[in-house]
Amino acid sequence: MQNRRQRWEQLTQLVNRAQSQGLSRLSAAELSELGALYRQATAALARARSLDRDRPLIEYLNQLVGRTHAVAYGRQSQPRLRLGYLFGVDIPRTFQENWRYVAVATAITVVAATLSYLLIQVDPRWSTALMGESFSHAVEDFAASGKPAGEYFAEIAQTLGGANLSTLLMTNNIQVALKAFALGVSLGLLTIYVLVINGLMLGAFLGIGAHHDRLVDLIAVVIPHGAIEIPAIFMAAGAGLMIGHALVSPGDMLRRDALRIAALKAVKLAVGTVPVFIVAALIEGLLSPQHVGLFASNEPRFVVGILLFTVLVLYLCFGDRILTRQRHP
Repeated sequence: MQNRRQRWEQLTQLVNRAQSQGLSRLSAAELSELGALYRQATAALARARSLDRDRPLIEYLNQLVGRTHAVAYGRQSQPRLRLGYLFGVDIPRTFQENWRYVAVATAITVVAATLSYLLIQVDPRWSTALMGESFSHAVEDFAASGKPAGEYFAEIAQTLGGANLSTLLMTNNIQVALKAFALGVSLGLLTIYVLVINGLMLGAFLGIGAHHDRLVDLIAVVIPHGAIEIPAIFMAAGAGLMIGHALVSPGDMLRRDALRIAALKAVKLAVGTVPVFIVAALIEGLLSPQHVGLFASNEPRFVVGILLFTVLVLYLCFGDRILTRQRHP
């Protein structure tokens, strides 16, 4: 009896939280527990009705089951959008609860990049197959030229102008991220494909640098902007994998409900990448092409990249606590 009372109290607490904060605020473990306790309560209600006794218990369970059904399957009221809360609390908290999907996206890319890098070391001719002919030749020419890292972007920046280049890069990066996110509906398979392709190209890019003894220089080409741009792609792809996982393994919920809940969280992760891509594109268009003065050497480029990466990690891991502490001293 005590165990049953504890279960119904736990279900009541979960339903109260879902009604006050929204179903999407529950963690994956809490959602699974909600589904399991809901089924147990439904079965207990059916047994109590069949015996037609203990009317207070029947009324209590009937109310609890009704509330749980409304939370799990009813239309959720849409809260007013608060951008400060979304970016300051919701997005970092969503990342912390679902970081494993981002870690899987990162691991897939790292494996593909490592394979590509090793293939280039065995035979540099792999670069054409892995990167495409024009991209491969451009990287080969730059690596063989001995030019400083900033000159990799200098010509296109001079042709388009820094602002136009930033806009072009911003659009392209957001498109890649949205593709990795949206393709999650393919059970995550096409998201994995996008990650593998990008990983192969990244590994080949670095592999060409290593082949010409210029690995550090080619890392310096991308690190000012790539230090936050690449993790943002992992975040968007992690959101896609979250959707794919909900479709493949909905757990105790109906597939449509698992998909709806996962999509609410995945959208927050994907939206969180947009400001990151904007900052990365501005850096790539305006700062990365610099090859005289301070950015004539690689060290300042690494410093900028490491600082930006650190800020991003601190935001994702602690941003919600910082804002909450400020609001509740």
